[in-house]
Amino acid sequence: MPEVVFDKIKQKKLADVIAAQIRGEIRSGSLRVGDRLPTERELIEQLGVSRATVREALMLLEADGFIQVRSGRHGGAYVTTPRIERLATILDVILAVENTTTEQLLEARALMEPLAVRLASQRATAEDLERIEASITRAEEHPNDPEIVAEEAARFHILVAESTHNGVISALTATTQQLIYSRASEAFATQTDSTIRAHRLILDAIRSRDPETAARRMTRHVEAFRVVLDGKELTEAPPPPR
Repeated sequence: MPEVVFDKIKQKKLADVIAAQIRGEIRSGSLRVGDRLPTERELIEQLGVSRATVREALMLLEADGFIQVRSGRHGGAYVTTPRIERLATILDVILAVENTTTEQLLEARALMEPLAVRLASQRATAEDLERIEASITRAEEHPNDPEIVAEEAARFHILVAESTHNGVISALTATTQQLIYSRASEAFATQTDSTIRAHRLILDAIRSRDPETAARRMTRHVEAFRVVLDGKELTEAPPPPR
């Protein structure tokens, strides 16, 4: 009888198993970009493991680009995607080499986002609309918290892009938002009332399946943000007649 040699079974570490489980939820779409994972305490209770194991799993996910761990009052682990993280890194290098300005980023955004919202008006599902609504509502509930307002302002645009169900548009929009946010995060928290109002008007147009109105409102909203960055006084004007 020939001698058979078996390899030793390598038992996976608990942190690897937990990280794999969370990756699976992200890849399946159960967890999407911008979603916040349960707190460390909640994960410990749900998974029945130690704090050290949970932290190790989160470190693995962050190293792979699946999540971003934020500090501060509203910190936590937020879902991102490796493709967006890599794309953002590549673009950041290109922008640094080319001395690309924030103004140029805003120009690109002004071209992309009205087109994205046109598609979103045609393709958004009920779940997409609920997620956009939840983002706006969270900002409305915390109007005096600049960190939350800024997070939800950026997240709104990412969720609209995701509603196109076009991966390229989603990745480019998320990357652009990340880069602008990293350079001008304070501007996201300014003009709180007008920003939330603009987001609601855009969502109304998406719900109404009105791509022309949605694009027009998005164009004005993006331009208003540029004006804020320029330090100019923003004046509200009625939308043009249809």
